Amino acid sequence: MTAQRLFDVLPVRVAQALVDVVVFAACFATAYVVRFEGSVPEQFLGQMLVLLPYVALARLAVNSVFGVYRAVWRYVGMREALRFARAIAVVTAVLLALRLFFPSDSLYVNVPIGVIVLEGLLSFITMTGVRFLRRMQHERSIEHERSAVKRKKTLLVGAGEGGLALAREAGKSPELGLEVVGFLDDDPGKKGLELHGARIIGPLDQLQQALAAQRPEQVYITTGRIPANKILAIADACREANITLRIVPSLYEILGNGVAARALREVRIQDVLSREPVRPSLSIKDLKRVYGGRSILVTGAGGSIGSELCRQLLALEPRSLVLVERDENNLFQVNRLLNGMEISDRHHQALVDICDVSALEQVFRDLKPEVVFHAAAYKHVPVMETFPASAVKNNLVATRQLAEMASRHGVESFVMISTDKAVNPSSVMGATKRLAEVSVQVEAEKSNTHFSCVRFGNVLGSRGSVIGIFKEQIKRGGPVTVTHADATRYFMTVEEAVNLVLQAGTLGERGEVFMLDMGEPVRILDLARQMIRLSGFSEFEIPIEIVGLRPGEKLFEELSLEEELVSPTALRKVFRVRPVTFDVSRLSSQLSSIARAASNNDHASVRKLLGEMGIRFRSPEADQTEPPPTKPDPAPLGRATGR
Repeated sequence: MTAQRLFDVLPVRVAQALVDVVVFAACFATAYVVRFEGSVPEQFLGQMLVLLPYVALARLAVNSVFGVYRAVWRYVGMREALRFARAIAVVTAVLLALRLFFPSDSLYVNVPIGVIVLEGLLSFITMTGVRFLRRMQHERSIEHERSAVKRKKTLLVGAGEGGLALAREAGKSPELGLEVVGFLDDDPGKKGLELHGARIIGPLDQLQQALAAQRPEQVYITTGRIPANKILAIADACREANITLRIVPSLYEILGNGVAARALREVRIQDVLSREPVRPSLSIKDLKRVYGGRSILVTGAGGSIGSELCRQLLALEPRSLVLVERDENNLFQVNRLLNGMEISDRHHQALVDICDVSALEQVFRDLKPEVVFHAAAYKHVPVMETFPASAVKNNLVATRQLAEMASRHGVESFVMISTDKAVNPSSVMGATKRLAEVSVQVEAEKSNTHFSCVRFGNVLGSRGSVIGIFKEQIKRGGPVTVTHADATRYFMTVEEAVNLVLQAGTLGERGEVFMLDMGEPVRILDLARQMIRLSGFSEFEIPIEIVGLRPGEKLFEELSLEEELVSPTALRKVFRVRPVTFDVSRLSSQLSSIARAASNNDHASVRKLLGEMGIRFRSPEADQTEPPPTKPDPAPLGRATGR
C-alpha cells in the first residue's frame, strides 16, 4: 500500500504515526548495520531486536508531545523542520544520558554511542524527507494547475515585506493569475538577488529597461514608501506602455478598513499626496480600552468626517453609537455603511438638526451618551460668505448649546472637529469655527466634562473638495479651474485624520486645541497637474485655467496663531496648542449679540460683529502674500511658533 493510499483510508494522524513507526524501525536497524560495517555481532543483533520497539514508541510519544502530528505534510517548511529536530533530539539525548551516566551490566542497555548518534541523524533526515516529498508532490500538482491557468506577467515595485508576501501568494495560488517576472527596489544590496524565483532587477530608475526586457502586462507597487515623484513617473511609464498599474492600500486604510495589504487597487491622487506612513501611537487595542463599551454620539454623522468617525468607532465595539444627522439621505447612507459591518446592531439613528435644542435634549435624555464627537458644521467657504447668519447659527451657536448640553448631562468627553481655516480667519466659515473653539474652551473652564478641539486641514476626497471638483472637470474634458497659481493647502486622508482625532480625543481635559501634523502644504496648481497626469491626459488635452480667489479664500492656510504655544504630545503627529485667554464676561456678551443678529438673519450685523470679536477676522484682500512656515514646530512648551 502506498503512503498516499494509506492517508486515503486512515485518519491523517494515525497514518502519519504508522509511517513514522516504519521510518524509526528502519533507521534504528540501519544505524547498527552502518556502525558495524554490515556485519552486526550476534549480541548486538539481539540488543537491536529488543530495543527497537521501545525506541520507536518513545519517538512516537515525544512527537505527539511536540505537536509533530498536527503539521500538514504538504505545507511543511522550516518551522516544522525545527520542531522535528527538537523532538528527535529529546529521545537521542535520553539514550546518550543512559549510556554515559547510567552504565549497566546489561548488554541491552549499553547501546553503542555511534549507533545512538547515527540513529538520531537518520531518523531526523528520513522523517523530514518523507514529509518534504509530500510537499514536493503537492507543489508539482500546483505547477500543473498553474500551467493550465493563463497568468499575467507582473513586475513588482518593492522587494520588502509587501512584495515578498505577494510573490509568495502568487506562487501558492495559481488562481490569482500572477506570474512575477521581477522586482524593482532602490536598496543596492538587493540587486541581483532572487525572491521566490524572480530576480531583483535594480532600482526604480531602471523601470523603462525592465519594462522593455520583461514585457510585463501589469505593474504592482507593493510598498507605501515610494516618493510621490516616483509614483507619478511609474504611472506615466505604465500609461505610455499601456500597462495596468496597481498599488497597495495606505497604512490607515489597512488599519481602518481591515483591508489586506495585498488587496491592490488603482493609483489615486491620495497616494501622491500622502506622507510616508507612520505607525499610530495608539493601537486598535489601545483605542478599544478608551471607547469600547461606551455610549458615543456623533453629530454630522453622515458627512465625510462624521461617517468615517462612525465606521472607525463601531469597529472599537462601543456599547452604543448614536448617529445625529439632519440630512435624511446622508443618514440613510451612513446607516447602510454601518449595517455592512460585523457589529451592526449597536448604532442608533437620530434625524435631528443640532440647532434644534429640544430635539437634541431628547436624544441626550434617552440615549445618555458618555462621549460626544461634534463633526457637524457648515464648511463651504463661498456659500457661508453669502449666508453668514446661517454659519453663525450652525457652527457657533449650535456648538455652544451642544457643549452646555454635554455638561448638563454629565458627558465624560467632548471632542469638536475644527479646521485650519479658524486660524487668522479670512472667511465667515473660519471665523465661526474659531469662535466655536473659544466657546468650547470657555465651557471647559466651568465643567467636569473633558473638552477638546482637534484642528486640521483639508480631507482628501470629501464631498465638495477640490479633488472631487477636479475629477469632474477632467471627466468633462476640462478646463481644470485653479483659483490662484500660488494657492496652497494642507491635505490628509480621511482615514488618517479620523484615526488621529480618536487618538487626540484621549488627551483632552480643559478645552485644549490639538493640532494634527499635516505635513507639507501642497500647491493647488501642482495638484491639478498631477491629477491630469494620473487620469492619463496631458495639459494640452486638459487645460488649466486660473480663475482667481473666491470670496473668503486665502492663498495659504495656517495651523496655529503666532501667540499660541505649540508643544508635542505623547502621540505622534498630534500637537497641543495652549489656548489664548479671553475676557469671558465680555466674550459672553459678544456671543449673545451675534446670536441675536443671526437669529434675525441680519447678515450685515453678523459680519460686523465677527470683526469685533478679537479673533483677527479679516478680508482675504488683507491676507499675507508670503506663506508661513509649513510644519508645526515641536518646540518645548513655552516657545511660540510663528505662522
